[in-house]
Amino acid sequence: MPKIRLRFLVLVATSIVFTELSASNVNNSGIHPLEDIEASVRAFVIEEQPDAEGVDVRVNSLDKRLRLAVCSDPLQTFWSPGSRRYGRVTVQVACEGPKSWRIHVQSTVTYEGSVWVLGRGVRRGDILQRSDLVQKVVTVGGNNSAFRNVADPVKDLERWLGYAFSARVTAGSVLDENMLAPAKVVNKGESVLIVHETAGLQLQTKGIALSEGAKGSPVQVKNTSSGKTVDAIVLARGLVQLLQ
Repeated sequence: MPKIRLRFLVLVATSIVFTELSASNVNNSGIHPLEDIEASVRAFVIEEQPDAEGVDVRVNSLDKRLRLAVCSDPLQTFWSPGSRRYGRVTVQVACEGPKSWRIHVQSTVTYEGSVWVLGRGVRRGDILQRSDLVQKVVTVGGNNSAFRNVADPVKDLERWLGYAFSARVTAGSVLDENMLAPAKVVNKGESVLIVHETAGLQLQTKGIALSEGAKGSPVQVKNTSSGKTVDAIVLARGLVQLLQ
């Protein structure tokens, strides 16, 4: 696999939320250094990358008109809700001190490297297999219109093998995390084996699934012997364990 080269561009913040802060009563000595905020964003973006070797981060100077109260505690940095790791992303920097404030820094993260691409079209519910995929070197993020709106591309393929496609996907598409969901291994209306452990003993009985579920998800099943509806956890295809 070609070695991934990462390129980053962190742009100025476009949205700012102020709490308990008044620009009129903060003098120059009470203003938090903007370069400290920029450094925090830089460090966070690099830390969040799976491979920081060769990372180049350019942070545009923040608007000098910003007047944020000096923060006595270490700044908190995290991804803004809904932000991706590549392409157009947003980093949130917050101060939780007596005069709290929060700033959202919009960024553009691009990288050039090998991604998994679908060699054939798939339907909703199809199971991801290695044979479905080919590898290509592309540029993801930035101004590349082909990838600007995709979710994070799948890199650790082993983790996703066996997942199901949540929608129809055409051949040639870059495989991303939003395309996949845990495969349903129990379907509504099918026969299942219910396992129940008690006092060191394992009991088994037959049942009918009243809902569908993936491995590890909760489902309701009807015990065919007692006629009772019980809650269970999916263990494998056609196998569930009774919740205590």
